[in-house]
Amino acid sequence: MANTAFQSRSDASTVTPAQVSVPVLGATVAVFAAVSFLLCMLLGFVAPECGLHKPWLQFFLGLTGFEVRSLALGTVQSVIFGGYTGALLGAIFNFISARFG
Repeated sequence: MANTAFQSRSDASTVTPAQVSVPVLGATVAVFAAVSFLLCMLLGFVAPECGLHKPWLQFFLGLTGFEVRSLALGTVQSVIFGGYTGALLGAIFNFISARFG
């Protein structure tokens, strides 16, 4: 067995707080929201009796059903809301990590 020395550091200020790239997280959540929207709309088109597409129709502005206009509008809104959510979460995470991390 090799000799192992465990060293403890008393200086905790050398630890860098975790940071996340706000644009990357925003883009990731935006793409996730858009893909989720399109998959739910596809499921609603294939199996309308499931009803999984109805929350999208209720919460997104201007969606009326399975028209091309509604799908495009819903995709754009998914990207906007997802990007906003991801960017806000990333900024909040970076702020809290810098202050308390």
